[in-house]
Amino acid sequence: ARFSPHISTRTGYPLTVAHQTDAAMSDPIVLKVAMMCAGCSGAVERVLTKMEGVESFDVNLETQKVMVKGTVTQEEVIERIAKTGKAVEPWSD
Repeated sequence: ARFSPHISTRTGYPLTVAHQTDAAMSDPIVLKVAMMCAGCSGAVERVLTKMEGVESFDVNLETQKVMVKGTVTQEEVIERIAKTGKAVEPWSD
């Protein structure tokens, strides 16, 4: 096997590299959003797609978990999702 500086020699999995100097690399925003159907999750996906500063997102209908990465604040994302009529709050483990 060839050595790669991006793969852990111990686990064989890719190494995660995060540079905190870039605002875009900040921790993801994780929210709980009340979504009951594919239409609900679709509405959330539509507003996040149009939102400036959102680089990527993951909407999980089953767990009602929404994860957003980008240069937006948690407050901005909550405000935008709330406009869809869905109940939204920070995720708590």
